Amino acid sequence: MMRIEVFILKRKTEDGINEYDREKRAENTRICVDYVYEYFNKYLETAAGEEKTVRHDKKIAKYAVIVRKYSAEVREWLIDIYTSHGKYLQRTLPTYIKDPYFLLYDSEAEFRALSDEVYPKALERYKFLEGHTEMIYLFLKDRHRICSLFSEEGELPYVNESIDDWVKNTYMEHEFNIYSFCDAYLETFLAAPDKWPEGHKKKSKDYDKYRGSDLWYKVIPSLLYDYDYTQKDNLFGLDTLYRNMPKKSFVDGKKQELEAILMYYYCCEWNQLEQYWEEYSEKLP
Repeated sequence: MMRIEVFILKRKTEDGINEYDREKRAENTRICVDYVYEYFNKYLETAAGEEKTVRHDKKIAKYAVIVRKYSAEVREWLIDIYTSHGKYLQRTLPTYIKDPYFLLYDSEAEFRALSDEVYPKALERYKFLEGHTEMIYLFLKDRHRICSLFSEEGELPYVNESIDDWVKNTYMEHEFNIYSFCDAYLETFLAAPDKWPEGHKKKSKDYDKYRGSDLWYKVIPSLLYDYDYTQKDNLFGLDTLYRNMPKKSFVDGKKQELEAILMYYYCCEWNQLEQYWEEYSEKLP
């Protein structure tokens, strides 16, 4: 946006005004006054609108990068909602997914049922989503696909050859990433020490510090306790997980494999316990 003196100089140059021409002094005065009026009543408003449009276009372009992994149809829908209402649906819609086994879905019926649950909750908050049932369904399917993608760097965990082959074959056949499921489950599990068996829960090194302070009731529970990963039974709540998880053919009889993947993520991704992982992995069949 130009300052007024720059604007007047530009307009004067365009109109070929010679301010030193004494014979046109009165005419030039009137023209320069018109420049001032033009600057404040036309240029500033127009320039502000153009600048706002440019900023808005940049925001949309930036948002398009954020949702680039979604399919073309879903991406266009998300961008349209953002453009019209300024809402980041790719952030808020997933918060309505309460099923801990979402990443195990592999059927249309499961996604349809979930869509039927999410739609009324989303509509209650965002009235503009009325009639968008199909797009929410497609979003949930796409969300599952994206969450199941392997690392963009192409580096996969290495548990052992047979488990890695099982994971890859399952992904090829069912578009389900067991690594992603286990990683997401472990994050939820470790954040809830109150659900751990007593024998699996140890006081953290900061427990006593927080226990006697006014911060006790404000401290995140996971800071007060460490998980005892050396336990031999029901590691990471696997007994309950395996009993309650949907009966899918690709996880049938794979309880030991799931434990191994959970242990790998706990030792190698969440903590620096590579030595313990090596000891554990040597005992795998």
